Amino acid sequence: MKTIPLLVIFTITAFATAQPVPMIENFQLTGGRWTCSADGRPLSGILLKPGGNGPFPGIVLSHGLGGNARMMAANRGPEMVKLGFVCIATDYTHAGKEGRVPVGGRGRFAEVDFSTAGARPENIRRALACVEILRQQKDVDPRRIAAYGHSMGAFVTIALAAETDQLTAAAITAGGVTTDSYQAASAPGADVAARVRTPFLILQGSTDVTVPPESAARFKRVLDDHRVPNKMSVFEGVGHNLPGERADEVNQRMREWFTECGLLPATGSRRAKP
Repeated sequence: MKTIPLLVIFTITAFATAQPVPMIENFQLTGGRWTCSADGRPLSGILLKPGGNGPFPGIVLSHGLGGNARMMAANRGPEMVKLGFVCIATDYTHAGKEGRVPVGGRGRFAEVDFSTAGARPENIRRALACVEILRQQKDVDPRRIAAYGHSMGAFVTIALAAETDQLTAAAITAGGVTTDSYQAASAPGADVAARVRTPFLILQGSTDVTVPPESAARFKRVLDDHRVPNKMSVFEGVGHNLPGERADEVNQRMREWFTECGLLPATGSRRAKP
């Protein structure tokens, strides 16, 4: 199948289709790794929990292009666990191999099959399965489920929120919806964003050339048009690697947002035992 570079701009309708709640069977957790059958198909990933008995809020962590569940859990999991979240992550169709990413330096991008990447039905199915797995955990409060994604994982997070009413709040970095000047097959369109009713935190770098700031701005406009609670912060002089370059500030904004949305206690974050 012919593939295209990430930065190529072209016109194609990005979409999310309505999907039922996946049926989770044969769930097994060994250490921090889980396996199950979701709608009769194998699925696996990482699950991290704070110390104690809960009930804890849960959060779905969605990786970007070339990442994977292990890397996402390693990068974002520890901070989320400190806040008191049970974190779950799985590999999406745009995952890279363990320890490798298909993205080169100096603006060069490996070819990717965008027809299956990002906010596509298979990835939405996997994200929905993660939500259902969290809801089935005895130490997770099913009324306090969140989602976070970066880059292509942000695309998945937006599409996930459009498909389910089980999310209390969500946050994205370097993500948004397609615009007239940015049409990527992996990104959700405004029609998908119009179905979102989940409160959203949108964090964006002003110099991001991979996912342009106008993509995030348009997502905010769609949310505003439908009166969906949201906040957007633009970090001046920061590119696509916002969570890496401004980690402390990103963590603080997310902590404040999830507290405001009722996922975390206002009196302080519940921390995991060492």
